[in-house]
Amino acid sequence: MRCTFSPESAPEPTACGSTAGRERCLFTSVMMLGALFGLMASPAVRLPMVTIFVVIGIPLLTFAVAAPSRLGLSRELGLLLRGIEANALSALLFVSGRFDDARAVLLRQRVRVENAYAAGTGPLAQIVASDPLRLHHLRRLGMFGAVLAVVAGNALPLVFPQTYTWGDDAGALGVLALDVLTIGLASRLVTERMAIRLLETTHALGGGGVWSARARVVPLSTMLGTAMGAVGALVVLATAAGASAVETAWLFDVDMVAAGLWFIRETAPLALPLGVGIGGVMGAAAGLAQSPQR
Repeated sequence: MRCTFSPESAPEPTACGSTAGRERCLFTSVMMLGALFGLMASPAVRLPMVTIFVVIGIPLLTFAVAAPSRLGLSRELGLLLRGIEANALSALLFVSGRFDDARAVLLRQRVRVENAYAAGTGPLAQIVASDPLRLHHLRRLGMFGAVLAVVAGNALPLVFPQTYTWGDDAGALGVLALDVLTIGLASRLVTERMAIRLLETTHALGGGGVWSARARVVPLSTMLGTAMGAVGALVVLATAAGASAVETAWLFDVDMVAAGLWFIRETAPLALPLGVGIGGVMGAAAGLAQSPQR
């Protein structure tokens, strides 16, 4: 939305396969999040380039360390596009009354996702092969979080009309489409990586009885989820700020860098609680989804 602005080479060490790996999975995000807020409180952020690094670069680096990609960006985008295609085709088949075909399309997409994550030889492949239902459970939660982020981001002009706007009638649809595409793509990639990290962590910490595992894992997975959700919200916010800067510069004669930073400062108090909530729910749900036997 426009703003009314005025003047994989070594995945094993982080795959939660050892005691040190488990601790890293749990506390890396929390420690780096603390470093993030410490830097944001530093007087050094008054310099423009340092400000850009702190509010954009550090969240990106933090999230890349806390929730690295297991497939690579190109394969993640491929799965995302194929998922959109499968859902759209399934919806069309369902509307036309071909229910069996619709279910077959969704099942084919589930198998495609499982094969993508189980193709390697690391711990994640073993986790997915042994318990694929947990993978799909967390991916569904991630999809719900991404949809919630898109709805919340594009509702800002309705909730705060004096701060955010879609512009005039001629360009409003283009601005709305760019916002949906930008926020949707960024939030889906972020929640996908959060889901995989939570899957690895809860699998490593589980074991024993179901209820004892839940009591042990849920607090830790919730903490990890909230930390990743907060950092992930800043990543999505930085992406949305880029789109907003382009839209604002189109509407007003302003500097795009200043417009983007202004958008981040105005929207961060709203984005962070949403990210913490989404991450916390994903973490708690991941901890509750314990298998009866390991």
